[in-house]
Amino acid sequence: MKNRKKAYLVLEDGTIFEGYYMGKNGLAIGEVVFNTCTAGYTDILSDPTYYGQIVAQTYPLAANRGIVRNSNESEIMSNGYIVREWCDVCSDGGEITLDEYLSERNIVGICGVDTRRLTRYLRDKGYVNGAITDNTDNLDELLPKVKAYTISGAVREITIKEPILFKGENAKYNLVAVDYGSPRNQLNAFLLNGCNVTFVPAFTSAEDIMKYNPDGIVLCDGPADPDDEPEIIDTIREIIKKDVPVFAVGLGHQMLALANDFRIVKMAKGHRGSNQPVRIVGTDKIMITDQNHGYGVETESVNGEIADIIMTNVNDKTVEGLSYKKFKGLSVQFTPKGDIDSSTGFIIRDFYKMMDGE
Repeated sequence: MKNRKKAYLVLEDGTIFEGYYMGKNGLAIGEVVFNTCTAGYTDILSDPTYYGQIVAQTYPLAANRGIVRNSNESEIMSNGYIVREWCDVCSDGGEITLDEYLSERNIVGICGVDTRRLTRYLRDKGYVNGAITDNTDNLDELLPKVKAYTISGAVREITIKEPILFKGENAKYNLVAVDYGSPRNQLNAFLLNGCNVTFVPAFTSAEDIMKYNPDGIVLCDGPADPDDEPEIIDTIREIIKKDVPVFAVGLGHQMLALANDFRIVKMAKGHRGSNQPVRIVGTDKIMITDQNHGYGVETESVNGEIADIIMTNVNDKTVEGLSYKKFKGLSVQFTPKGDIDSSTGFIIRDFYKMMDGE
């Protein structure tokens, strides 16, 4: 790394982390977050829920397996990437390095950063904007830009533009999934378990959704603040009047809550990574889940006549799952696994029971 160009991660309070450029050399500004996954960095970088963010990998070594060119066709959604160390020798069939992967997609990265110190900082401070730059002599000019940065219009920017039909195995049900910026693999739980899925843009009207004659409607995950798009909230209010089972994930879970007049709060630290523990209320059963969000449903705002809180986060007791009473609705903050027999598979099975009229 000593032969690489010097780079700096500058946080909004003036804290500076030194490192070296990887990928594109230049300036990147975004909300700095960390992810605790130990693998799957290409999935993380192309996950739309990281739109507008600079992602720090807590695991100290990234990309030791390399990347097969064109194996991941998704665009990188994050604004930048931070690692302690990346492997410059591809193994296990990899064709290009992480450095080349970022460069080909014009994404700014920084390596050689003390990611343990950075993670502790972000854990304690909560939400922090930052910039990757090659110059710390202009902080009077840079820091106001960093502090003013906000993520807005994310759903409108990254939702699909036209409907897409995905055919599942031995399909019994026809679902409509509304795309708020969801990774495609979130549909696997349905495609692998008896569903055809029509993926539609975020701003599709309730009437147009019903033209597909769905057995169920899925409100998908996505990035940013669920309060940003009141038009979508109004559409969800119309959807739940249609007497069609609704299943919501992540951002969809939050917007379904808003449509029922519950409140959303910005969390002190957020949940990001593959090891978020979720307890099923009334039991000792705990699931380890994948999550990436900074907003949550306010516990006190949940009206018990409208919905029951059925899952909570073990660490901070926040709402992780809701079961609705006045319509056929189920929502979770995390992403259920594609394997219907996994620890989270019962959630999909419960949704199927709704579609069967149980």
